[in-house]
Amino acid sequence: MRVRSGLAIALVIAALADGCGRRATPTPGGTAEPVPPATAPPSSISTGSSPAPVLTRDLQEIVDRFRKIVVLVEDQADLDPKSREQATTVGRLLFQENHQALVALTARLRASPTAAADFLKDLEGSVELHDADKLAFRDLVEDLLVSAREGRPAGASALAGLRARLEEDDAALRQIEKLYEKELEKVFGRFETRGMAVRREAWESYVAFLKTRLSARAVIGEFAIDTQVLARPRAEAPGAAAPLEIVGERLPLQSLVLTFDDGPHPRHTERILEILTRFGVKAVFFEVGQNLGVLKDGRVVPLGHSAEVSRRLLQAGYALANHSYTHAFLPKLSDEEIAREIELTNRMLRDVDDTQSILFRAPYGARNAKVMAAVQAHGMRSILWNIDSRDWADPVPTSIANRAIAAVEAEHRGIILFHDIQARTVEALPLVLETLQARGYKFLAWNGSDFVPDSAPSARGETAAPVPTVGTGARSFYRESWAVVIGIDAYKNWPRLSYAANDARAVQDILVRRYHFKPENVTLLLNDEATRERILSILGDQLADGAKVKKDDRVFVFFAGHGATRRLPSGRALGYIIPVEADATNFQSQAISMTNFQDISEAIPAKHVLFVTDACYSGVALTRGGGRPGGQNYLEEVTRRTVRQMLTAGGADEEVADNGPNGHSIFTWALTQGLDGRADLNGDGFITGSELATYVAPTVSSLSKQTPAFGNLVGSEGGDFVFELKHDDEFLSEVSDQLDEEAIRLNAELDRIKAQIAEKRERNLALQKQVSAARTQLAGSTAGPEPPGGPPATEAGHIDRGTALFREKRYAESLDEFRQAAKLSPSSALAANNVGFTYYKLERFEEAAAWFEKTIALDPKRAIAYANLGDANLRLGRTAEARRMYETYLQMQPSASYASTVRKRLSELGAR
Repeated sequence: MRVRSGLAIALVIAALADGCGRRATPTPGGTAEPVPPATAPPSSISTGSSPAPVLTRDLQEIVDRFRKIVVLVEDQADLDPKSREQATTVGRLLFQENHQALVALTARLRASPTAAADFLKDLEGSVELHDADKLAFRDLVEDLLVSAREGRPAGASALAGLRARLEEDDAALRQIEKLYEKELEKVFGRFETRGMAVRREAWESYVAFLKTRLSARAVIGEFAIDTQVLARPRAEAPGAAAPLEIVGERLPLQSLVLTFDDGPHPRHTERILEILTRFGVKAVFFEVGQNLGVLKDGRVVPLGHSAEVSRRLLQAGYALANHSYTHAFLPKLSDEEIAREIELTNRMLRDVDDTQSILFRAPYGARNAKVMAAVQAHGMRSILWNIDSRDWADPVPTSIANRAIAAVEAEHRGIILFHDIQARTVEALPLVLETLQARGYKFLAWNGSDFVPDSAPSARGETAAPVPTVGTGARSFYRESWAVVIGIDAYKNWPRLSYAANDARAVQDILVRRYHFKPENVTLLLNDEATRERILSILGDQLADGAKVKKDDRVFVFFAGHGATRRLPSGRALGYIIPVEADATNFQSQAISMTNFQDISEAIPAKHVLFVTDACYSGVALTRGGGRPGGQNYLEEVTRRTVRQMLTAGGADEEVADNGPNGHSIFTWALTQGLDGRADLNGDGFITGSELATYVAPTVSSLSKQTPAFGNLVGSEGGDFVFELKHDDEFLSEVSDQLDEEAIRLNAELDRIKAQIAEKRERNLALQKQVSAARTQLAGSTAGPEPPGGPPATEAGHIDRGTALFREKRYAESLDEFRQAAKLSPSSALAANNVGFTYYKLERFEEAAAWFEKTIALDPKRAIAYANLGDANLRLGRTAEARRMYETYLQMQPSASYASTVRKRLSELGAR
């Protein structure tokens, strides 16, 4: 292992000192760090005679600006109102300068391994850099690390050799942040105190050091020319806002508008979109034109990835708005230059989407009479904010969250300002949203003309989607999803299996296709790849990395292969899964025991972990039984609690079958059937770990001699793993999968068995009611108990049942389910398409065509509906209409799997 001075060693010292970084912070008791002489230059970093690296000019200027921002924010209590406003404006100017400098420095370091190594040497080794100073470079180090990991063309060759070093430094910066964050935990949301000022000793010591060198008034003085041009219109004052400008103080009580400035960012904006989707919150993104595209020969040249991020925002229902082209300080520009800043960004936004945004926000909030005149001339409205998260000033996510929540509670309404260009905002956002929603605040959406509750009609005449809630299938309970899927057929020393690798591929497919796990987050290990070292490295090292897997994530682990059990001298049975190279006689030292799984489960920081093992004797892993769902708030409750669950193919002393329908083992076939929707036993659009086990166990037991086991591992706190059913890809067509004859026969047998069980259950319930009524009558009361009600029918439930029946070629029953879904949700393009395609399979082509036309009317961007309509028209002899539909489909999906079939049909039509 490489040993060197720098961030990693500083963290070891910090840990030994119980939270004290090398020269950077005091101990939790508040002992101040050594303060350099007051005679040091006010805004430079002196290196003295230390042998440590001398900082480059780039680093020195970035740290200087970072320190000035801190002093401006921390000194505001001592300033008069006018100076306080100036301090905020100057702080934002410094933040933007630093942001641009860091972006340029990142690009330069990506291209040069020598420059990157020199930069890391400076960052790690300078004795004059305090730990807090290093937080100014956290995003830069993370960006370099992402480039090294992803192998981007600009970063792969330059940074590959530095990846290990970047990994260490990124972890070190996160640890530094945590040292300050620990001091802030008690002030956040649910842990706030009463009647006592909260102290932040380490941070205050750092600020005290800065104030020996800097003052807010001196920093403001450096920007006097900029601040003097700000003759702000009185429209900003509460109660006096002109229609030209939207201010937060005029919103209804308990109403908030969430806004993000300066994007889009290629990574952070996407992460923010995921968070907002998870919480069901709408927002407005004020975008800088040059981040979307550039002008070349008078034409817009989009920057592909950034423009795609913005398109995804629009598709998800979020609003894009104008934040100027270069993020210029507009009051210093001429009228022509101001107009150009607005017009260029409007052109970029039209290139992303053909609608015209009317919202404009001046960079830094800096506008005067001529800026407002330009806004009015372009038919736009200026929008400010009254709640500043100050994420541009604060390097600690918990502190940002606390400040934003406190500001909202002081105002009780308003427009919140965040920036989607830095990691600390991404980390602070879930804390803010969770707390504010719990306190009853509602987030408004922009409908094209005003801010309204999210369920209100939009300006385009559409109905905005309601905020997702439990039971809709649209809400995500997790920040991110990870999976490790292992399948071994070709053992070196154990009997060869037939289906394990195929089982693993099927599980990987359903996680990505049905549950939208990101492909890059699913690790598939087949045969020779599934060595003991490789499995333990991924499970025990990569998934235990807190910088990668977060507390709000879920982890799914699937193993298909050989298993074994060994009886210990104590009489306890210990189970093992067998890696590909394990010896058949001395497997104890070469296999992976269930004790290993327990250790791994405790090391993974994710909230929910589910292990599924399709191996013999794997049931010995379990320590106690799993819970069963109950109550309407079950999903809300169990997704808050930690859980470590395991579902095994057989009990502790059972062998399990390797053969089954559709080229899978009995267990994995039942598992995939359940995950494809059959395990949603209450029809709410979610499958919990408990529901999955409830479906899989009797299914497998009825078809084999094995008894799947389900339970929790040590460390569970009553939670339940949750799969959210996604229906985006359930538009039926000629490429939709259907089961083979054996699987259809087995499903029919299962349905018959379940019907018998349900019939017996109903008889037992009837008897229970009769007994209860008799007892009530004896007690002198005529009131009987209310019969238990089943779950309400939902569109998603009917879609799932209809799809399952369609795959079994039970078209008439499938049609009934899809028609029920369409009746419950007349605006569902998915239901309409599936009704149409089921009619098509029943050879009722006229009705099929009518439903496909309805699908296109509901969702004109759904390409497969055009192909389906083309097929229906072809069967009806309407060749011209069929040709037109096929051509439309190919324009929309030229490389789709069905495109070759459509081209062939077009060719045949041309030959007629």
